[in-house]
Amino acid sequence: MNSPAILPPRSLNDLLPMHLVVAADGAVISIGPTLRKIAPDLGHGLHAFHPARGDRARPVLDLIRAAMTTRERLFLRVEGADDLVLRGHAVQLGDGAILLNLGVGSDLQAAIRHGSLTDDDFAPPELAMEFLFLQEANRGVLRELARFNSQLARSREVAIQQAQTDPLTGLSNRRGLELALQGALRRPQEVGMTPEECAFALVHLDLDHFKQVNDRLGHKTGDELLRHVGVVLRGIVRKVDIAARIGGDEFVLILRRMTNRGDIDRIANRLIGSIRALSPPELGDLRVSASLGVVIWRPGDTEDMVDLLHQTDKALYASKREGRGRATIR
Repeated sequence: MNSPAILPPRSLNDLLPMHLVVAADGAVISIGPTLRKIAPDLGHGLHAFHPARGDRARPVLDLIRAAMTTRERLFLRVEGADDLVLRGHAVQLGDGAILLNLGVGSDLQAAIRHGSLTDDDFAPPELAMEFLFLQEANRGVLRELARFNSQLARSREVAIQQAQTDPLTGLSNRRGLELALQGALRRPQEVGMTPEECAFALVHLDLDHFKQVNDRLGHKTGDELLRHVGVVLRGIVRKVDIAARIGGDEFVLILRRMTNRGDIDRIANRLIGSIRALSPPELGDLRVSASLGVVIWRPGDTEDMVDLLHQTDKALYASKREGRGRATIR
């Protein structure tokens, strides 16, 4: 059947690349080049479409005629592309033929994907590509913003970590210790844990004869010794524990759920022995060692961080008075 003389085929394709002309019996007369890309099976008939709304079993030709009569919008789904709904209007031509002018609406992305469409597939006045470019630009901005936010979050995490880390040993610094201790001193009901799970041992460690290392061998040797002590502490603490250097040759450990005095004593002796092995031989008759003061904290004890650290400090100096290289547990 010949196409009704409405426009030359080339002009029709240029102006309405998404057009469809069907005969009165439903035979397909003309398909716009863009529509043909999106629904290649249309060349074999209207079965390439099915209703996007209402009764799916309703014949598509009946749906087109009804839309033409009522001047309502037509919604058709492309067979095999369930994420794509075409929208349009239908008008009567001569000889009972019907002209449909369809569009992709907000399903532009799906249409481009299914038809591999480009700018040339849209009519010059069509805003679809401008809409697409706007979407792409928005997505680009959103991707860049997400990347920036992610980078900003990572930088913030790094800055926070650096602010809480001792640069010489890589352990936590005083600020990091204070934050960890504040969390450890929370009541069991606040953290959903049992009193036994909240208990911990707080260890204050000080190096014996460290001043002589700096005085006799220089601060470079002293710094190297402190770095090795940091390695020793990291090798002893668990992931749940905290090891911090709070200044000079002073270190503090939070050993979570560690309340057995025998276990604490074994860890203390291991620490003392490992640190004594680091003593520079150039010191001669002096040996670097470690004195420890330990306080076992349980819920119900003091929640004052300063008071708790003062208790470990007193225990530490008790070890110093008793000859150094030992631990006092309270």
